[in-house]
Amino acid sequence: MTDDRTRRYARRLARLAGATAAVHVALAWFVYRDAADRDVSGALWAAITLVGGLFGLAGYLRRR
Repeated sequence: MTDDRTRRYARRLARLAGATAAVHVALAWFVYRDAADRDVSGALWAAITLVGGLFGLAGYLRRR
């Protein structure tokens, strides 16, 4: 019984990690495009957003 529970939690955690990674990548892509349009270092802000997620996005929007 414990094995089934552990597997179920592991699958849920893997789905959550995958969804979080997808959101980070999407945010970084949007920030990169916007920064490139504004002649700002898009790669730098994309990397910050990729690592920091919503905090990186908030920093970019504040700096923008």
